[in-house]
Amino acid sequence: MISIEPAVVSRVEPMISEIFDQQFQATGLAQPRKAAGFIAFGVYDKGQLVGGLIARHRYDHLKITELAVKPAYQGQRLGTQLIQTAEAFGRQHHVVTITLGTRSYQAADFYRKCGYQVYGEIVDLPMRGVTTYYFVKRL
Repeated sequence: MISIEPAVVSRVEPMISEIFDQQFQATGLAQPRKAAGFIAFGVYDKGQLVGGLIARHRYDHLKITELAVKPAYQGQRLGTQLIQTAEAFGRQHHVVTITLGTRSYQAADFYRKCGYQVYGEIVDLPMRGVTTYYFVKRL
């Protein structure tokens, strides 16, 4: 009997990756460099973590999944430095594009100032009254 159940990501992800790799190979295109997986950079003040960035590196792409700086540390360009660090990582690893998403109550203007361009937006996502913006930057 077939069933759908909660599962551990570390068990499901390799199976899905294998299917995606097979699909890509079927295209006849050259296989791109494999990803390094998830990366993270932290901002520390006297050993205390006060900000950070998490991204997924896959093939020639870096997707920033999370970026935040504690309110007491905002306005000190720490977010900009995190973005610049991720971009430097991207250049070192031959990344072509960096993408990310943010919500209307978060940091859309910040990403614009960092040189990111909106490539999509969805109103009322994830709830009414909120717009989610999707950004891209080519390195």
